[in-house]
Parts: sequence; structure tokens; C-alpha cells
Amino acid sequence: MTSRLHLLLAATCALALIQLASGEECSHVQWGAKQGTVHNLAPAVLTPGVAHWKVDVPSPCVTKINGLVASGCDYDKAPKLQFNDALSIDVQRTGDLLKSGSVKVTVYCD
Repeated sequence: MTSRLHLLLAATCALALIQLASGEECSHVQWGAKQGTVHNLAPAVLTPGVAHWKVDVPSPCVTKINGLVASGCDYDKAPKLQFNDALSIDVQRTGDLLKSGSVKVTVYCD
């Protein structure tokens, strides 16, 4: 029984260290459907010291946007993301703002 407890504690510590080593906390938000041609846009860099951002999404679609998925990542706390519409995202960084964060957007086109 004691060896199982030690194994469980070791596994828990290992998972905690892996999360610390990755150094990123992310949140995700979706608008519309994940159907059609996939376009991964270049990440938007959120520079240190700024808490609120509006990220504009350039449309790579010839006809229409079916959907989008945005992932916002920061090194200490996941930012809050909200779509205003298909072409802009409000980002609220909730951490200490000492380092850069990023927002990656995937666009699904008709």
C-alpha cells in the first residue's frame, strides 16, 4: 500500500513539473463551424504590460468564413477570449503581464 502511495505522489509531482516546464496557460473559444478549408493564421503577439487587446482576424476566405477557433496563451494565467464577430476577438490578459502572450487563430473557409 505504501509503495502505491509513493508511486501516486511521484506521478502527481511529475505532472506538476511538466505543467510548470511548459510555462503556458491557454484558453480556447470557437465561433461558427469547424468545416471547410483550414487556414492557420500567424500568431498575434501580446506584448508585456498591456492587459486588454482587440485582435483583428484577416479573412483568407474567398467566399465566406464558416468558423474560427482562437487559442490565447500566456505564461502564467490563461487570457479570457471573446469573439465580437468573425473578424475580431477581445482578449483580456489576467496574469501579471511581465512577459508576452499570444493568440493563434484557425479559420475554416467555405
